[in-house]
Amino acid sequence: MKKLLCILFVALSINAMALEGHLKLGATTLTNSYNSESGTFEDYAPTFGFELTQGFIIGDFGAGIAYNKAVGDTEISTVPVYLLARLNLLPIFFEPYIVLKGGSILETEEDAKGSSPDGKAYLAGGVGVELDPFQVEVLYSQTKIDDDNRGSDKLKQVSLIFGYKLF
Repeated sequence: MKKLLCILFVALSINAMALEGHLKLGATTLTNSYNSESGTFEDYAPTFGFELTQGFIIGDFGAGIAYNKAVGDTEISTVPVYLLARLNLLPIFFEPYIVLKGGSILETEEDAKGSSPDGKAYLAGGVGVELDPFQVEVLYSQTKIDDDNRGSDKLKQVSLIFGYKLF
């Protein structure tokens, strides 16, 4: 009987926390790949990730992990791990929000010979809208890169990301 009560208590406690898990899929591009003549970005790469958040009155707070594939000639793929704050602007039928992310780079992959870049810090900010269970975000991110012999110390990207609430 005690075991049953403990299991019931744990199940209700987890439900009271109301954690949400979001699967994220999208495309990312470099900010300097914008072609002003055609008005488009030239190079794209896939990005995907997972975020776990806890809802509060002013917004959602949580953590996430993503994989950003190499875009164009940068030849650098990153795996950022970050904390996030999604601040609700108007909690109505659809919820527009501002999202802020900050963390570090768990893994940096590169295809260039003679260079071994090492990702350090990850910062991102953007806007989005949530229409349960879907999300759409436009995100600007900067990744600090050390030991890149090609002279670049920041990887600046713009992403369009679609999310789906799993739980």
